[in-house]
Amino acid sequence: MCPKDIKNYPVKKILIIGTSCLGDNLILSTSIKKIRDVFENAEIDIVIGPRAVEFAVDNPWFSKYFVYEKGKRMMRIVNIVKLINKINTKRYDLIVDFRNSLLPFFLKGKFKMTFFLKELFSEKTFTHEAERIVNFLTPYFGKEENISLCFPLSKRDRDDMDVFLREMGIKPSDRIVIFNPGGKAKKRLSDEKFAEIGKALLKNYDSLKIIIIGANYEEEIGKRIKELIGSNDVFNLAGKTTIKQLAALLERASLMITNDTGTLHLASAMHCPTVAIFGPTNPYRYGPIGTKNIVIHSNISCFPCNETKRCRKNYLCMKQITSEEVIKAAMLFLDEKEQPLLFDI
Repeated sequence: MCPKDIKNYPVKKILIIGTSCLGDNLILSTSIKKIRDVFENAEIDIVIGPRAVEFAVDNPWFSKYFVYEKGKRMMRIVNIVKLINKINTKRYDLIVDFRNSLLPFFLKGKFKMTFFLKELFSEKTFTHEAERIVNFLTPYFGKEENISLCFPLSKRDRDDMDVFLREMGIKPSDRIVIFNPGGKAKKRLSDEKFAEIGKALLKNYDSLKIIIIGANYEEEIGKRIKELIGSNDVFNLAGKTTIKQLAALLERASLMITNDTGTLHLASAMHCPTVAIFGPTNPYRYGPIGTKNIVIHSNISCFPCNETKRCRKNYLCMKQITSEEVIKAAMLFLDEKEQPLLFDI
């Protein structure tokens, strides 16, 4: 369906079939950038889910984006037919399907790149997902040595965040630590432990500001942690930032302390030092990528978790993580210039 020497063909129009949520598309960003770099002058469109729209809006990599709304039962069929008809107004030179769906077979494209067998037989425990997927492209474009996530930001995005921080009373000389305490309940460190971490950091560091982030529905979590810490140096921005504003904030921050959520991948893309807390998921596959991170996890027999069945230990892995472990890791970043490596703690 796609020749191995495709990079030598005159490819002018490309369609990438991405994934449903922001975090998964950020993981794909290494692969998308690889395609973008090979076909510098090509027009690239992308198919994404509704939760990933901000990944594509104003992204200079893409000329156009299509939103795939799954819906339920019959609506799913209606939506996919509408999507196919909309996409087929254009004929692409190359269609690359990272979703491993049947969609490419209904689309107009000269060459189609799919990865069904590679997906089935690739190593899925100790290889980071970004590396695993970009390796699918190796036969076509060669080995990618720089495995890093990407999220393009403009000068305007950065300037907007500078104004936003100034209006909050945060000075350029202040050090910012971001708390991301939300996520699925089974993956969350308790609000009380986040508050203990916040109190310890504010006690030990001058000119430190803590900014709590999260989705709209996590605003109450941020409010509760701010109240537990009880300091005017804590700001609750949960539900109050766009993805681009959050990316600019992460780029500016000295550190983020986070549960396992999609924001973790945004921090990796913005090269923000990260202390990542992992319980019932696999940090080797879905953890932060790069050298500026420490992963905190429990050393129990089922680590790393593959989450294929119901937990028989009632998520003991999360309960065993202490605030002291996280504080120690955070202080390594705030005290030292050298960057610790993954799993140092």
